[in-house]
Amino acid sequence: MDDFAPADVTDQHSDVTATTAAPASVDTLAYPISPEYVKSWTPVRALCELIANALDEDPGARVRWADGVLTISDDGPGIPEEGLVLGYSTKSDAQIGQFGEGKKLACLVLARSTEVGQVRYDTVGYGFTPAVERRRLLDGIVPSRSAAGTEVLVYHLHRSDRTRGTVITVTCQKALADEAISRFRALSEPGYQPPQGHGTCVLTGQPGRVWIGGVLVTTMPGLLASYDLPLDAKGLQNRDRTVIEAGALRDAVQAILADSEDQQVINRFAQHVLEGGKLREPEQYFADIRLPRARAAWRTWARTHLPALCFYSTSGNEEAKLDLIDKGYTELTAPGLPHEQLWAFMDRLGVEIARARRVRHYERTRDKTTWVSLRQLTAAERDVLTETQQLVRRAIGEFALDRVRVYSESEASPCSDGFYAPRTGDVAIHRAALSSQHRARRVLLHEAAHRVAHRGGGRWLPVADYHDRSRGFEEILNDFAAVLLDYLAAGAALPELPDQPVPAPRAPRLAPADDPAVPAVRRELAHLLLDQLPHALTAGGFTDEEDLVASTGVHPDYWRTLTHPKVAGHRQQRGGRAWDYDKVALLAQATGVHPPVVWLGYHLCEGPIYGRARRGGLHLPTDDVHGSSCGMADYGRPGHDGDPNVQQQPHSALHQRVPWNKKMRDATLRACADLQSLGGAYAEQIPALHALINGRTTAVIGDDRWHAPARTLLAVERHRLRLDRRNPAANDAPPHRDDARSAVIRAGHHD
Repeated sequence: MDDFAPADVTDQHSDVTATTAAPASVDTLAYPISPEYVKSWTPVRALCELIANALDEDPGARVRWADGVLTISDDGPGIPEEGLVLGYSTKSDAQIGQFGEGKKLACLVLARSTEVGQVRYDTVGYGFTPAVERRRLLDGIVPSRSAAGTEVLVYHLHRSDRTRGTVITVTCQKALADEAISRFRALSEPGYQPPQGHGTCVLTGQPGRVWIGGVLVTTMPGLLASYDLPLDAKGLQNRDRTVIEAGALRDAVQAILADSEDQQVINRFAQHVLEGGKLREPEQYFADIRLPRARAAWRTWARTHLPALCFYSTSGNEEAKLDLIDKGYTELTAPGLPHEQLWAFMDRLGVEIARARRVRHYERTRDKTTWVSLRQLTAAERDVLTETQQLVRRAIGEFALDRVRVYSESEASPCSDGFYAPRTGDVAIHRAALSSQHRARRVLLHEAAHRVAHRGGGRWLPVADYHDRSRGFEEILNDFAAVLLDYLAAGAALPELPDQPVPAPRAPRLAPADDPAVPAVRRELAHLLLDQLPHALTAGGFTDEEDLVASTGVHPDYWRTLTHPKVAGHRQQRGGRAWDYDKVALLAQATGVHPPVVWLGYHLCEGPIYGRARRGGLHLPTDDVHGSSCGMADYGRPGHDGDPNVQQQPHSALHQRVPWNKKMRDATLRACADLQSLGGAYAEQIPALHALINGRTTAVIGDDRWHAPARTLLAVERHRLRLDRRNPAANDAPPHRDDARSAVIRAGHHD
């Protein structure tokens, strides 16, 4: 009787109501449950409970309707005596059942229904048939409102020779059986597995259905798709498992859709919205799409399905809209979305709002500067300017000054002799200050302190308070004075600068990827990405650099940070960081570079100071003019133990090896796991990285020898990508301005 084919229903006789006679009853079990209980349950709902119990015991349970009888059989252990007790349950979160009531209530509903005939259970050692019967307690001694007694659910028990599994037979119409079977995905979809995580979006069949673990719970008209929630979401239902709370259902559906990277799901919703369709609240999920890969999947769809030149418009953008249409742009509309969802939807597609593209001409009353070109200076003024610039760079470092401009009048700064422009990194000096070497040296050294305090360089890390009359700026200026006194006390000559081509008048500023204040490992990464960029544009079919970045769904600040590197320890108020590993990975993959190489290339140099509070005022003895650390560069035990040149140096209270911050450790370990999967020369760097994050390797601010694992990975990557041209950053010298790489930088990467 239990040899049935898997879940398919064959119509042989549509109106058969007879079944085999039940064996003689040897005992009865009465439940004091009124037939009026769970009045909302239908026979179909009761049949679903019986099927669910069978699937809980045996995922391969068989369900079949033939000759007017629905047969449900499984190969489980059978129903123990405790299973007859109302409320007894050993169900887990991985099973459909929950409260230990379903089978009893289903028997009650089927026994009272006029649409269903006999119901019979056969399990290990016994069987039973449920019925609704009138009973009198103590032969009628207990008072009753009805002389005939009270109706209750009764099991008529009989013996059985079955040694394994359970078989349930229900006499019913085929329509009832078909409807019950259709509610189980496991019976209609071969190979079905309950969903994991938030659940799955189902695009096939009638939309609006909601399953939990493959069991249909409810339908919601107006939805664009159907949804299968995981079994651990069964707590979202009411106790009768007939209703899901509306807010919980909304959150569950939005979580499924927000994490989806499926192009078919994205296409279903994007096309519907762009065609003017409306969405019910559970499916208005665009503002919840936050995962980098999900956002990148939307950009991928947009690149395939949307015109290259498109925009959307809102109230107040009428003039800009007409202007863009005249320029060949296509307007995208989504009239079915509320305003707050419209912005999120278009943002996920990478479509910008129309903005007025006109220049506002107005008279500026502040920040006027009258610049003086080098040709307008006298020979003596040019000599003073050149000599002073070289002197400051030799004393402090090549990073201390980049472009120095001369002015005659300015309202940009109350300082009458010079000022520093943090946006560009330029230093300006008043022409009058060039009349004296002493005055020029004082001005340029002062402004160099502003620049180094703001941008960092060498052993100095950036500080937030780099303006005049601030503690951070004063400490940098004091450090400059101490450096000069150290040279004087040691009787040492100032170091010579590397040979460089004589700059032409109005020479452009150094590109960010060539700034000597930036760690060499970050400069090498920037050159790697920029060298690989033309190949990535061709391979991916991107029109330009902006198109490549937009295709990933990652904010452009990430790409600018990687290709416009900053000094270690630099912090901006907004943007300017590329910390998130997944977002960096998307950009790396778009350019054809291995993600761990990019992440380590930028972040390894901050390993010992990341997440540590800056600690100033430390006085560290050193015999080296350019000592290994200083008060401005100490972040409270940043994982080093003094001068790395001294072997077997004892640990001091201020310098000791300590593990890196947990967040940095976790991210670096994730990169190590990816390196392990790459194998070869990539995996060979893992031990060195482990030694760094565990504090076993010296990591001194201002000494970049411990950056070697990341620099080695960059070299391996250049070799793999056949970028054979030598990287100028490796020699810590600026590249020639006429090479192709610098041309790319100048064309698309200005501050």
